[in-house]
Amino acid sequence: MSALIDWLNGIPLAGLMLVVALGFSLGRLSWRGLSLGPAGGTILVALLLGREGLSFAQFYGDNPQFTVGDFGFALFIYSVGFEAGPRFFSSFVGGPGWRFVLVGAVVNVVALLLAVVFSRLTDLDDAVAAGLLSGALTSPPTYAAAATLTSDPTALAVSFAFTYPIGLAGVVLLVQFLPRLMGDDLTKGIEDHDDTERKKLKEQGSELTRAFEVTLDGVQGAPLRDLDLTHKTGCYITRLHRGEDICAVAADTVLERGDHVLVKGTFEELQRFEALVGPEVYDEDLRKQMRQPFKIRVTQGAATGKSLAELEIAKRYQCLVASVDRGGVIIEPTPELTLHRGDVVRVAGRRDKVRQVMQVLGRFVHASDQTDIAVYAGGIFLGLLLGRAHLDAFGAQVTLGTAGGLLLMGILLGRFRNLGPLHANVPRPARQLVRDLGILLFVAEAGVKAGGSSAGVMQGQLLTTIAGCVAVTVLSVVTAILVARWWLKMRPVDAWGSMGGGMTSSAALVAVKRAADSNEPALSYAASYALASVLATIAGQVVILMMR
Repeated sequence: MSALIDWLNGIPLAGLMLVVALGFSLGRLSWRGLSLGPAGGTILVALLLGREGLSFAQFYGDNPQFTVGDFGFALFIYSVGFEAGPRFFSSFVGGPGWRFVLVGAVVNVVALLLAVVFSRLTDLDDAVAAGLLSGALTSPPTYAAAATLTSDPTALAVSFAFTYPIGLAGVVLLVQFLPRLMGDDLTKGIEDHDDTERKKLKEQGSELTRAFEVTLDGVQGAPLRDLDLTHKTGCYITRLHRGEDICAVAADTVLERGDHVLVKGTFEELQRFEALVGPEVYDEDLRKQMRQPFKIRVTQGAATGKSLAELEIAKRYQCLVASVDRGGVIIEPTPELTLHRGDVVRVAGRRDKVRQVMQVLGRFVHASDQTDIAVYAGGIFLGLLLGRAHLDAFGAQVTLGTAGGLLLMGILLGRFRNLGPLHANVPRPARQLVRDLGILLFVAEAGVKAGGSSAGVMQGQLLTTIAGCVAVTVLSVVTAILVARWWLKMRPVDAWGSMGGGMTSSAALVAVKRAADSNEPALSYAASYALASVLATIAGQVVILMMR
């Protein structure tokens, strides 16, 4: 091992990349839905190799002004804001989504206060308190933000490395067992919610596409304009399969016995169509003719805040909403689903009709793989300038700092990435790569530095810190769930989904979806995630300031 470490110390970049590769691979290992995640795995590997003597000193010198870790930090914090930007401001707008956001905020605020109180009672310093909070929230952004203010980055890294897996396991176990103890059934209310308006919309059903065979005499031999099937059933015929020919239909199309037609409509509408035309059939050729969806990003104010039922995309434009992507979380389209600014709606239909839908919703998401690097490089540049600006508030000089400036600029450019004729094309895989690479570079460097001087750190405090992590995780989750269930009167599935978003934990979302046997928790998770990711980042610096 010593020979390998000596060789890596001679090529510091190789050592950094090895830490990232091993940490990322370790973080992907999963056992019963539990995994360390990329950041958790990387900091653990970094601490271990740092203890073995891995160092970047030959690369940076004694007093470096800038490091790869600083670069990773800037990429990561800016990316957190950029991802949250499209939905951050809409989180404060009315509608049922505000309750989801409030639950996510409760998780972060309660966790912050508990971490401070526990640390003061047990004489933990600010670095250990920040690491405890980061682990309890399973939040790398909290750790990254705290690292810019703490005077003891080694204790912060060690505390985070030990508490992160504890917090992650705690959240998943709470999702699995706490609903049973509280008598909550996460599947309850998914189909029979008692809200009158929601129930009314639910009964309308989501749009489906089915094929039917023309067998009944009443629809044969007359043009579609005379049959008036759309008004009678609510369905739209999109394709006709006759013999070996498949074609679009028009008002003068005449149906013949044996024709197969591809039809869009809700379940109830399709039942009415079947009663008038003929039985449902499986037609592979027609299935192949189903159009690939176009991606439309919601930017129009007139569409923001409206439900799919209100927009009536199927009825007005004969198009089908296949899914909605909200911050990387795929949401099934239901009539009551309310669109948020920044949502990516996948719409299938004729190109001219889809273009009409685009004009109502916003802009097409270009299929280009090219990434607008300027929105990242320029945004980070402006964020660094903003972070150094001094404001005179009540006679005191106030500055946002590096983390605050990057986060705020990321939010602003994320929100206004499409302004007038300017379109910042940043595909989601590219955004994810930048965010993940940024945090991994940062924690790898910080962990290696901490590992080299971690001997004796937190002696006698490790068990206390772990106990504090358990207490903060459990109490913040329980408090948020009680607020959601008893005060806000939310359904169990919405309460737990909002909590998962508040923890910014994908593992929690997976656990809630499994317990509910539904994708519906994704809606409340996505609603609370945007604001919670920003709050969790700010909490990393606030906890340091409160402990001083």
